[in-house]
Amino acid sequence: MHFFRLPLLLALGLSLSVSTLRAEKKEAEEKPAAEAAATVKEGDKKMEEEAPKDPLAEAEALLKAHAESGLGDFGSTEPLQRKDMPERGIVAFNVDENKAVFSPMAHWEQYNIPMETKRWGRYKVRVTYSLKAPALGVQVKVAGSSAGSGGTLKKQIKGTSGAKNSTFVGDVYVKEAGPLFVALYTPGGMGFSNFYLHEVALVPAPESEDELAPAENGCLELLAKDATTWSENMRYEPKAEKNCLGFWTEKDDFAEWEFTVTKPGKYAVTVHQGCGAGGGSKVAVMLGEQKLNFTVKDTGGFQKWAPVKAGEVTITEPGTYRLAVKPETKNGKAIMDVQKVVLEPLG
Repeated sequence: MHFFRLPLLLALGLSLSVSTLRAEKKEAEEKPAAEAAATVKEGDKKMEEEAPKDPLAEAEALLKAHAESGLGDFGSTEPLQRKDMPERGIVAFNVDENKAVFSPMAHWEQYNIPMETKRWGRYKVRVTYSLKAPALGVQVKVAGSSAGSGGTLKKQIKGTSGAKNSTFVGDVYVKEAGPLFVALYTPGGMGFSNFYLHEVALVPAPESEDELAPAENGCLELLAKDATTWSENMRYEPKAEKNCLGFWTEKDDFAEWEFTVTKPGKYAVTVHQGCGAGGGSKVAVMLGEQKLNFTVKDTGGFQKWAPVKAGEVTITEPGTYRLAVKPETKNGKAIMDVQKVVLEPLG
């Protein structure tokens, strides 16, 4: 009897083993799928949590943040050109109105441009052009000057599909006032059909490339060498015994400093000025829409410095700002010399 049960038990055991193996196999197959489904579900939940509550509002905010660069320059390393750039002191040659001498050579093409400056100082060279090609290498030489980068200025300019575009190709230091010979070179064979030069301009630039920011005590010194002189006659005087903004004989000439502030608050503004011509000129100090006024003091000499308190300004948030010193009246042969402007935090 036991001999008849043995095959039955063996068969039953085999059946149970097979069923167990099948169940384990099914579980093994379903487990990764279940884990994958759980991972996807968790990812969906995380994406939902991180998704903007108002996608349209976020998109508009992002567009606004990049509005200054323009969509055409998005991702470009080209420095943004200032939209409210003053015109005072810019020396420009308009090729459209005053045809430059165009000289096609064997291996390059040359534009000869006569210019004239009224003062020495540092300038940025700005070129306005149209270009149908995707890109073009140009070189600029300014006789009677030294290039800020050393030697000839070189720039790879981008195509404009025939539209006008302006770009800075570098800095030059003009050693003395008077006529300047400017030459712009392009590769040969470009001609007016691909490249057209509209204007070359010398734009005032600060003598120093230092980035202006407050010291550890919060004070901010705006030195003469760091100013951009939007001027026809006023300029930075680099001699050690001067080291100031001088030749301030024109009321419309003004100085401007760009600086960064990390700590908002109220600041006392002090102008360190000198004057040996009687004083009395009225001068404004402007930071955005805030305007302060002071009267120039006669200090007994243009390089005999005296601190003059102009007043207080309020900076509401961290960021980059511009402060300008603008004469409003001129009393005597010259307005003043300026050594520096100091912003001191209050409280």
